[in-house]
Amino acid sequence: MQKQFSYLLIFALAVVFLAGSGFVAQAQNNKVRFGYINWPGVTVKTHVADKLLTTLGYEVEMTQLQVPATYKALSIGNLDVFLGGWIPTMKTYLDPYLEKGTIKQLAINLNETVYRNAVPEYVWEAGVHSLADLDKPEFRDKFDLNNNGKPEIYGIEPGNEGNKIDIQAIENDTYGLGDWEFIPSSTAGMLSQVKQAAKNDQWIVFLGWKPHWMNIEWDLKYLQDPERIWPEPGKEVVWTLSRQNFKTDMENVYHFLKQFEVTPTWQSDWIYGYTYAEKDPSDVAESWIKNHLDVVDMWVYGIDSVDGKRARDVIRDKYE
Repeated sequence: MQKQFSYLLIFALAVVFLAGSGFVAQAQNNKVRFGYINWPGVTVKTHVADKLLTTLGYEVEMTQLQVPATYKALSIGNLDVFLGGWIPTMKTYLDPYLEKGTIKQLAINLNETVYRNAVPEYVWEAGVHSLADLDKPEFRDKFDLNNNGKPEIYGIEPGNEGNKIDIQAIENDTYGLGDWEFIPSSTAGMLSQVKQAAKNDQWIVFLGWKPHWMNIEWDLKYLQDPERIWPEPGKEVVWTLSRQNFKTDMENVYHFLKQFEVTPTWQSDWIYGYTYAEKDPSDVAESWIKNHLDVVDMWVYGIDSVDGKRARDVIRDKYE
């Protein structure tokens, strides 16, 4: 018993020594914790990063949360990275943490985006070109899909910043929308409603964005916004956000994510494969990587794997 106790004591002292020498800290630094929202674009984007970092020897953990919880977890160090920071739409969530320095803006991973209210093209062609047109007497009743006497605007997950913009417009009677009803749902639920309306040539106004497969599936028009309650098209960008000290703690991964930039076309393809073709996001990511190794080469330029090999060679050994 005494001999067993001695072995345990030696083992405990060894652990303390290794922790002090940085060995344990180094092992912990091989784990990358991503947060993501249940949106198709950031879901597949996070799986792409997961596939590449896992190939390079990192342990990757992906946690799905709502928007406020994602920012909170990032700010207190429970997450390392979030690839879906839509700015300025999420500005109200992000700014307090930026001021405290608990979240850092690492890099823009996607630009050329659009996020605002949209309608099917046949609604546009009938004369609805602007948010200011929605409540005109000749149009408003056509948006009452539920036949409850109130025209509707369809949104996505509760807490989303786009939902808030529309809700605030209704509360403030902006564009005469004070007696309209906002219907939150999920991305899939909202698009199911759009699909049903488009099939029957019914009038619907909803949250639309690019990149997304909705722009491939339907002819959509994004409504003009003279009161500027929405960010201007092209002004919305998506940031990679990290916890504080991430750069010093995980410099190799930091540099990879600094170079991790995607185009709207690539992300639309990911979203189409995941949500429209109903493929597993992991399979969508792996298939895309295999067919775009030239892009991956740029993302991992100057990066090493965990065991010190050139990242480009490790990834090509697996995917070529």
